[in-house]
Amino acid sequence: MEELKNVYVIDRLENIGRYAALNANFATAAAFLAKGDFASLKPGRNALDGENVIVNNVETTYAPPEERAPEVHRVYFDIHVPLSDDETIGLAPFDSQAAGLFNVEEDCGFYDQAVKWFVVPKGSFCITWPRTCAHAPAVTTDVRKKAHKLIVKVRA
Repeated sequence: MEELKNVYVIDRLENIGRYAALNANFATAAAFLAKGDFASLKPGRNALDGENVIVNNVETTYAPPEERAPEVHRVYFDIHVPLSDDETIGLAPFDSQAAGLFNVEEDCGFYDQAVKWFVVPKGSFCITWPRTCAHAPAVTTDVRKKAHKLIVKVRA
């Protein structure tokens, strides 16, 4: 597999402000995440700035690695923030040769591609870049475990 460079970041939530300079929308997302006031979020989709910054407050069911196909986005960065437990995420550079069908309305395509597995600890985040990083989120060996997390969609 090609080496992973400049396609993702895993860092502690207390450092999110360091990434605010990525673009104006990222500054909005970073300011929200730095406050850490997630209890006031309603479940599901929360628009922070129209379609520019969206916070999905979800309870997800983790699955084994073989059940998670890597996905890629063209319009949005993803910021994965595990709130209840550590989360394993598979990451790989985007490979257009492995491209499957892409849903433009959902800004999501799934691909047949090998990934390298990383742990994102509770209290941390993982940023994936659009058009460069395929990612397979919500993986665990403790199958069918429920977990609470945020997925922040930031328009590039």
